[in-house]
Amino acid sequence: MDSPSHFDSTMLMPIPKEVCKVLSVEDDADYQMALMNSLSTLQYDGKRVEFLKASSASEAAVVIAKNPDIALIFLDLSMETDQAGLGLVGTIREVIGNDLVRIVLLTGHPGMKPTDNLIGQYDIEDCWCKSDLTQVHLQTIVVSTIRTWEHLLVMQEARHSMRLLLFSCQRLSSKKDMLEYARAILEEISRLLKIVQGGMACFVNSEHEKIEDALIVAANGEYSSYVHQLASTAIKDETLIEAACQTSLTKKHAFLDGFSVLYFSNKEFEGRDYIVIVKFNRNLTINEVNLLQVLCENISVGFRNVALNSKLSELAYIEPISGIHNKSWLVREIRHMFAWEREKAKLLMLHVEDLAYTESVLGTKYCDQLTLSLYEYLCDFFDNSVDVALFERDTIVMVIYDSKDYHEANLEQVIHPSVTVEDAIHSLDLTISLVNFADFPNYEAEQLVSVGKSTLERAKYEGVSFLAFSEELASAMFGRYELLKELREVILQDDIDVYFQPKVALLDQTLIGFEALARWKNKSGNFVSPEQFIALAESCGLVDKLDRQILRKTCKAINELKSIGISVPISVNVAGNEISRPNYFEQFSAILREENIDNNLIELEITESQFIKEKTTINRHLDTLKEIGVRVNIDDFGTGYSSLTYLSTLSVSTIKIDHSFVWRMEDSEKDWKILKMIIELGHSLGLDVIAEGIETEQQKAHLLTLGCEHGQGYLFAKPMPLSEVMVWVKP
Repeated sequence: MDSPSHFDSTMLMPIPKEVCKVLSVEDDADYQMALMNSLSTLQYDGKRVEFLKASSASEAAVVIAKNPDIALIFLDLSMETDQAGLGLVGTIREVIGNDLVRIVLLTGHPGMKPTDNLIGQYDIEDCWCKSDLTQVHLQTIVVSTIRTWEHLLVMQEARHSMRLLLFSCQRLSSKKDMLEYARAILEEISRLLKIVQGGMACFVNSEHEKIEDALIVAANGEYSSYVHQLASTAIKDETLIEAACQTSLTKKHAFLDGFSVLYFSNKEFEGRDYIVIVKFNRNLTINEVNLLQVLCENISVGFRNVALNSKLSELAYIEPISGIHNKSWLVREIRHMFAWEREKAKLLMLHVEDLAYTESVLGTKYCDQLTLSLYEYLCDFFDNSVDVALFERDTIVMVIYDSKDYHEANLEQVIHPSVTVEDAIHSLDLTISLVNFADFPNYEAEQLVSVGKSTLERAKYEGVSFLAFSEELASAMFGRYELLKELREVILQDDIDVYFQPKVALLDQTLIGFEALARWKNKSGNFVSPEQFIALAESCGLVDKLDRQILRKTCKAINELKSIGISVPISVNVAGNEISRPNYFEQFSAILREENIDNNLIELEITESQFIKEKTTINRHLDTLKEIGVRVNIDDFGTGYSSLTYLSTLSVSTIKIDHSFVWRMEDSEKDWKILKMIIELGHSLGLDVIAEGIETEQQKAHLLTLGCEHGQGYLFAKPMPLSEVMVWVKP
C-alpha cells in the first residue's frame, strides 16, 4: 500500500461497533417486559442488539458505569421519586461524563414532560408518553437513535485519533539526534497502536547492502536485546525478511496480517534507508492502518529534518579540515555536564609553540597532519576519558574526566610530546594551563574556557610551561579587568596626563629638550606603571588613540613653552607595535599640521627592539620624517640584538643609552666598555648620544669622561606636569 501524499480525515474513521447496547430503566417490571418484547425482533444493519435493564436509578448508574458503550437508554422519569429520572440523567452527563449515550425519557403522565430547557441542558434525545408508543414507533426510535449514536462515536474516535497523532508528531519533532529519533519512532508507534505483545526493530541499510546485513539501531519488545546487531540475528521469520526485502525494493510501506514493514528513505542526507518492522499479535484495523500511514508521512519529513539538523550541527561544531570538534562544541558539552561530572572534570588548554613558523617552513598540509597526530596522541595519553576540541589553529582545549592531580611533573610527556607526521618524528613544545572545575563551581561554561585561555596567556607571558588557575590568579585577573575598564574610560575621555622630563647638556646643564611621558593616576589616587597601562591599552585596541592624545598634548606644550620664550624639541614615544600600523606616520604628520607645530620641535622615539622588529616596514617612513625635519631617536639603545649591522642604514638622529648601562658602569667593567663603545659608535656615525637614568654627580662625571655630552635623569629633574615645567624653566 502506498504511503498517502496528503492527509484525509476520513482515514481516521473507526469501524462501527458490531454490538449495539440498549438499556431500559423502569421500576414497572410488566411494562419493562412489554418493552423488551416489542424490541425482540429488531434488526439494525445486521448488528446484534443487546438489551440491558435496571429497575432503579441507582442500579442503572452501576450498569452504565460498567457499560460505557451503551447506545440508547429508555428512562422512566418517575421511579423511586418523581425526580429520580432527571437525577440519573444528571449523573450520566455530569458525574459519569458520558456525552455519547442517547437518552429517551418515558412518562406515564403527559403533564410530567420536562421543559425544553432541561431537554437541551441534558442533551435528551426525546420524551414519549408510554401510552403513545406502538411497536412500530418504538423500533423507529431505536434505529434512528442508534444511528445518531454511531455518528457521534465516529466523530469522537476520530477526534481522539487526531489528538493522539498530533501528540506523537509533536514529540517526534523535538528529537534532534538520529538514533534518538529512531528510538522515538518505535515508542510512538507502540503508543498509537497500543502494542502490548510483539515488538519492533529499526535498521539501516545502504544501497549495496543486503537486508540481512543491515544494522539494528533501535528496538523494543521481543527485539529489544538485538540493538547494534545485524537484522539476520534478530528476525528469524522468513516472511518478515522477505517483506523487508520487498519493501526496500519497492520503497513502499507494507501492511500485512500480523505485521507491517515501513520504509523511510534518507539518501539525500545520509545515503541510506531506514526500515521499521512492526510485529503484532493481532491484525490492524483499517483505522489503525490509516493512523499509521499518516504518522509515516510525518516520520519521513522528520528523518530529513533530523539529518539536516545533524549536518548543520556538524558545520557548527566541527572544524571542516581537521574533523576535530571546535570551541563551541566543547562549551556546549561543559554546559550540559551533570554535577557529578563537574566534580572531577578538569580543563587543559595547550598551546603549540612556533606552529606558525613550522607552517611557513613545512606547509599547511603538514601542520594539519601535525595537529591530527597531536590530537590522537592526547586522546591516547589521557586514556580516552577526555573531550578534545580545537580552540585555535595552534591551541587545543580538553576536558578530562578523572581524579588525578595534574601538575607539571606528570605532564612532562604532554609538555614535550613527540608525534609522527609523514613517517617522521616531530618534537613539540607545549604551554599548558589547567582549570579544576571543582574549585570554581559557580563558573559558567564560557567562563571556564575563558579563564583557561587567560591562564594560558599568563603562562606564555611568564615563560613557564604549566600554570594552574587559582583564586589568587582569579583575583589578579579581576583586578586587571577592573583596571582595564577604568583605563578605557580614561582614554575615551582624554584624561591621560603628560609629564615632561628635561634633557640637558651634561657640561653646564643647559636645557636641550624634553621627553613626553604618559602618566595615569587611577581612582584610588595611585600612579599606574606606564608599562602596565600601555600594555592594557594595546590589549583593548586603544593604544592608537592614546598615542594621538599624547602627541596632541605634547604639541600644545610646545606652543605654551614658545609663548614664554622656550623653544626646544620634545620627543614622544611610539607605543607597542603602533609603528607597524600602515597609517601611523600619515596620522603623525597630520596632527603636526593641525596643531601648527614646527617639525624641528618634535622628535619621535622608537625603542631599539621596535626598530629591529619592524625595520623592513619603517625605513621608508623614517626617510620621509627626516625630509620634513622630524628627528628620530633610538630609545633604550644596547638592549636589542644585532643592531650594529643596520644602524648605519637608518634615518635616525640620536641614540639614547639605556639606563641599565649607566647604573652598572661603576661596578661592571664590561658595562663600562659597552658604554664607551656605544658613545664612540654614535659619534663616528654623526649621531647625538643621550644617556638616560643619570642620578648622581659621579655618573655624570664618568659619562663626560667617556665623551657623552647629553643626558637626562633624576639628578637634573624628575618628569613634571606642564604647570611645573613652566616654573622650572624660568631663570
